[in-house]
Amino acid sequence: MTQLSGDDLQEFFSASAKVMTRSLIRELLKLTRRGGIISFAGGLPDPATFPVEELKQITVDVLTQQPQLALQYGPTEGDVNLKDQLITWMAKDGIQVTRDQILITVGSQQGLDLAGRVFLDPGDAVIVELPSYMAGLQVFRSYRAQMIGVPQDAEGMRTDLLEQTLARLRREGRRPKFIYVVPDFQNPSGVTMTEARRRMLLELARAYGTLVVEDSPYRELRFEGTSPPPLASLDREGRVVFVSTFSKTLAPGLRVAWMAASEELIRRFVTAKQGVDLCCPAFTQAIAAEFCARGHIYRHLPQITVLYRKKRDIMLRALEREMPPGVTWTKPEGGLFLWVTLLDGMDTEHLLRAAVEDEGVAYVVGSGFHADGGGKNAMRLNFSFPSEEHIEEGIRRLARLAKKHLPAATPSKS
Repeated sequence: MTQLSGDDLQEFFSASAKVMTRSLIRELLKLTRRGGIISFAGGLPDPATFPVEELKQITVDVLTQQPQLALQYGPTEGDVNLKDQLITWMAKDGIQVTRDQILITVGSQQGLDLAGRVFLDPGDAVIVELPSYMAGLQVFRSYRAQMIGVPQDAEGMRTDLLEQTLARLRREGRRPKFIYVVPDFQNPSGVTMTEARRRMLLELARAYGTLVVEDSPYRELRFEGTSPPPLASLDREGRVVFVSTFSKTLAPGLRVAWMAASEELIRRFVTAKQGVDLCCPAFTQAIAAEFCARGHIYRHLPQITVLYRKKRDIMLRALEREMPPGVTWTKPEGGLFLWVTLLDGMDTEHLLRAAVEDEGVAYVVGSGFHADGGGKNAMRLNFSFPSEEHIEEGIRRLARLAKKHLPAATPSKS
């Protein structure tokens, strides 16, 4: 069939479509379908954590007891039984909400898109972490927002630099629409924002009259230490939009996630969602609600964290053993990722093809997580999906690649 060329179609594309970019992570995943590739690129849960037998039984029960509801269209706002379970789920972390303050979404990515759809006009400023979640940046870029990065350190986004950024924008007569953060086991760095930083961030949001989008997909995956309170639990003014998901704690294939915010904001998000997909699948919502109601989710979490803690430890030991001097990495207390920084002058984007084709190992390049184009000598590694053996071998391959491409006059380990 004859097709119009890309040039012929250009005049039909919207300004937003012209700035959309394909997900670097999704494109990388295609590369790793090749046999023999060890992939640290995706943010995939280990399939061994999927509660298959429990889900089988619940699926049969849902189809037996409530087929007329589970297989029908549902309300845009989401299944009330699932909302009730989420009220209990969030309350354990101090987030107090009602049914009218929750919207069920198809994955947390849809929640980020709804935030962009409701809040952003072309040219609006959004403050993000450096580095920040790549798919979040992709969403905000599609709405033609100007993303302004604030560096993080081992305690999360640097609120001293955040204050400077907000003050500069105020002098320019600008106010960011929101501050976007992943405060727990951040994607990509694995860093957790301290409670002091969280409180200061909220104070700055109040002082400068902006909102906060808190993206929290990993919070439950803590291996050690104490969890700081969610920003949403500290919020007393309705400034925080809380976005979370069961993709990392139950199963991503269910596509069950949610937003929690003030009633007024939820009403706006509901209206926006009606123009996108009308409603989420009633079937998977019913399954997730029943999984929670039977207490499975609470019993399931310790099994996940034990497995992922072991894999993280294997990766940390392998990095320590294999990597040349000067290479550094984060040591996350939970989550799915850690962040490796190579020596100055090394470019992980330039090295990626050699990594895949010569060494048979894949990662995500650091520049994809930087709104300012930085992070060229960094990479994100996922430890949840690869097997323990693949973690060991994959780090050996990455270290071999790093040693081959060390800047001149840099000593390597023997």
